[in-house]
Amino acid sequence: MKKIIFIAAGLAFVATTALAQKKEKIPPGPLDKKTFAVERVKDGKKKGTPEKEDLKFAAGKFSWSTMIQDGEYKPAAYEATYDSTANPITCAFTSEPQGDKDVVYKWEGTITGDDIEGTATLTKKGKVKESYTFSGMIKGKKPKKE
Repeated sequence: MKKIIFIAAGLAFVATTALAQKKEKIPPGPLDKKTFAVERVKDGKKKGTPEKEDLKFAAGKFSWSTMIQDGEYKPAAYEATYDSTANPITCAFTSEPQGDKDVVYKWEGTITGDDIEGTATLTKKGKVKESYTFSGMIKGKKPKKE
């Protein structure tokens, strides 16, 4: 009888622990299933050559192509707000993927129609280490001829 009680208590503990460790499910976001092709340029006196990036929104999370390749950051939740009074309607978004050792890569941008622009700031322990500007458009669309 004692064995049964110990086994039941052990199973209850394992089940409770498993439920407590269940990952937080992030609801789908308004930008989900959208990918933007952008060029990211380092700010400052020594501007680097533009780097091509894909900014992806999926399952309520934000990621960019270099992050996925390097594996330093994990996709992070994003926030998006729409301004329906603007013509065309605009959407502002922010995301703060965290890396190792107090490193945060904050992305802020505005989407107007198929176009996107914004800034990306790399901070370590709260101090800005690098900043970038980016611009581009939804992937798969061709630029408008002027």
